Amino acid sequence: MKSFKKTMLAGVMASGLILVGCSSSDDEASPAETAAETAAETAAETAEETAAETAEETADEMEAEDSDDETTDVVLSDSYSVALAEAAETTVDTSGFKAEPPFKVATINQGPINGWGTIFDITMDKALEESGKFDMDERIYVAWNGETENQTKGMDDAIAAGVDGIILTSLSRAGLSAAVDRATAAGIPVVTCMAGVESPEYTAEVSRNIPAMGYASMKALIDEMGGSGKVVLLHGIAGVDAAEFWKLGAEAALAEAPGIEVVSEQYGNWSTADATELMRVVVAQQPEIDGIWVGGLEMGPGVINSFQEAGRDVPLVAGTNPTNGWLRLAEENGLDFYAAPFPPGASKVCVDVMVDLLEGNSIQKFIDVKDLLDGTSPYGSEELASWYVEGLNDDFIGPLIYDEQYYADNGFGR
Repeated sequence: MKSFKKTMLAGVMASGLILVGCSSSDDEASPAETAAETAAETAAETAEETAAETAEETADEMEAEDSDDETTDVVLSDSYSVALAEAAETTVDTSGFKAEPPFKVATINQGPINGWGTIFDITMDKALEESGKFDMDERIYVAWNGETENQTKGMDDAIAAGVDGIILTSLSRAGLSAAVDRATAAGIPVVTCMAGVESPEYTAEVSRNIPAMGYASMKALIDEMGGSGKVVLLHGIAGVDAAEFWKLGAEAALAEAPGIEVVSEQYGNWSTADATELMRVVVAQQPEIDGIWVGGLEMGPGVINSFQEAGRDVPLVAGTNPTNGWLRLAEENGLDFYAAPFPPGASKVCVDVMVDLLEGNSIQKFIDVKDLLDGTSPYGSEELASWYVEGLNDDFIGPLIYDEQYYADNGFGR
């Protein structure tokens, strides 16, 4: 079996998402006075054109071979993907937000409701403290914890407190838009961190191209299956933006693959227990499953458990957000997979961007963390050893931003 990584690149090139071009010359040979002169000129021109075309083709092919995650850069047609593409090309003048340290900020986060949220918080805490740029006594912290109203109230409290800046992980693109508008109107910059808002009034977004992650991982699965077969889709929490945008990207890839049949589609709430219960039923009802796409591989162990309980081999798996537990089980069971990371450690990048912003340095309106953090671009089973952290528990989600001991001391030790 080819690795997902190699199959993925071949499939993308075949679909035209990587364009390998060559040039040709339309110049006509000058009339020659003699047949000998004509032949010589023609031979010279042909050799020159052939060399130029070969060089250009080789350069383009080498560039394509070096681009392992081209589909994560594809622009899908949904409004969010289009907006991200535009924001990536937009430079923000932050001179009007320049402030004197120590900066007073509000961080309005998901909260430590799971491993992802906990890693996000402890990484952000350390980044804020180590920078030496922030007033930690005056920092405002608000957690979503399942209620959009918590984040909305937190935004309003931050505006009333006159903070220098807000880092927001919005759990509702629509629900937090008006609050971002109010903050911007009050002259407070807002950096959305790993989750954005519908309003264009945010100052900068630090994240991944979430729909493209869904597309890339589903495209890899389809290619590995040879474009035909039966798949199961397992999504996160219904209505939560990351889950729905991963789903949107996956559906875009499926729309290009008429030979793929979706035999079951479920929401597993980013829970191993819920995913196990759901997949037990699916496995019992579906005698033929060729692939599983998982929008959040914290549910991946549930997939493995359900097949093993039924005495069946685990099929091909692709998805997003690989956890340490998924990597451990994939290694132990020799599974072939493809995963697009969604790193909670990116909260450090959000802090770094806020520092740049409050120091008056220009920034991009959309910053993709895969360009800044190793281990954030999609990878396959052949690269598992590079990102599995043996000394940390199954709930850890990489890559490591700080040393292993820091995460062990904060609840992720094995």
